[in-house]
Amino acid sequence: MYHTAKSLYDRSLEKTPEQVFVNSLRKEFELSPAESAGVLELAKSCLFGEIPQTLGKLRFLCASQKARHGKPLREQDLLRVTLTLDNGIEDLDVLRTQGSVALRQLKILRLSEEAYFQGGLLTQEDLARLLQVSSRTIRSDITELIKDGNTVHTRGYDHDIGRGVSHKTRIIDLFLSGFTYDEIMRRTRHSAHSIKRYVSTFGRLLLLLSHDLDDIHELSRLLNQSEKLSDEYLALYRKYLKGDHWPEVYGELLDQLKTLYPAKKKPARSGRGGSDES
Repeated sequence: MYHTAKSLYDRSLEKTPEQVFVNSLRKEFELSPAESAGVLELAKSCLFGEIPQTLGKLRFLCASQKARHGKPLREQDLLRVTLTLDNGIEDLDVLRTQGSVALRQLKILRLSEEAYFQGGLLTQEDLARLLQVSSRTIRSDITELIKDGNTVHTRGYDHDIGRGVSHKTRIIDLFLSGFTYDEIMRRTRHSAHSIKRYVSTFGRLLLLLSHDLDDIHELSRLLNQSEKLSDEYLALYRKYLKGDHWPEVYGELLDQLKTLYPAKKKPARSGRGGSDES
């Protein structure tokens, strides 16, 4: 059974754009798996950042946040939003390491948040339709997600909660609070790969701040992310800056950045006289 599931994962992985890119790097440039993965992450960060990708996405009609409660949806303001139903290799990683229930719950978080930050609100029926399960299953999943501290923006529930932060900010908050990667994975249903990428981006923000770059527009441009997310990251920075564990956390972030972006080796200088010839 496990072998069959792993084979299915491996076959699905080979069809993702990320793996096609990695395979091309290994074949055409003879890079190692680690080097290929590093080039992939750098390319995604520099070229795309927070820009929505088209693969795995769909357009969906949902209620606007301005829609009043108590009226039928057909009489309410509707909004067309773009949702990520399939996030490629990162969804496959969650499926492989945490199982199908965790993947479905991750999609609930992602879909509801994407709709929310575009001005819409999905209903539990919308999520059930998108994920091809019953509304009862969605209600059960949402109960588990909330129990683990997640915010789920859905119509009928959103009016009971305040202005939420993105899932990326919550992951960084957990990391700065001292939670391990395994604990963050369990609580947020994200893959270790995704968590490490978010943490790395936060570390890059710290490096920019250390060089006196604190303009929100410039920070967002250099990090290839929205100003809202940069503002949330800055709030976390101010929250934890004076904490007892900050030097340790900052050192760990720097170590991760050195691994992802190793410094170039300086060419050896020739001996006195400027000639290397014997």
